[in-house]
Amino acid sequence: MKKQTKISTNLAWALIILGGIIECFWVNGLKHADNFALYVFTGLGILISFCCTILAMKKIEVSIAYAVFVGIGTAGVVLGEMLIFNEPFSWLKISLISVLILSVIGLKFISQEHDEESVEKISSDLGLNELEDELLGKIK
Repeated sequence: MKKQTKISTNLAWALIILGGIIECFWVNGLKHADNFALYVFTGLGILISFCCTILAMKKIEVSIAYAVFVGIGTAGVVLGEMLIFNEPFSWLKISLISVLILSVIGLKFISQEHDEESVEKISSDLGLNELEDELLGKIK
């Protein structure tokens, strides 16, 4: 018997957005970490962002969830580099990020596939089913 997805669509989208935002931090951590504590935080960020994304994929189509996750991360990293780490401002970068975001939105409108079997196997192998049950138990 197939396990029913317990996570709501709104929570799944919140997890994707949270995972994408956290991705912005850990990607910068890969570049700027210079001590053990920062490497640990970077690793923790990777773990949290991918767990959020995998849990959200239980409800949202894999292609859409991953595209949004990566799109948020990419846009956030490029903007963060320019605003925080003094990378040169570039209208070309801003234009390309805008095209990326519009493409992710367009993908949402045309995609109809849902790969629940692959997501269920990955989340089971990583123990995320138990994590989902525990998190939902605390919310209720």
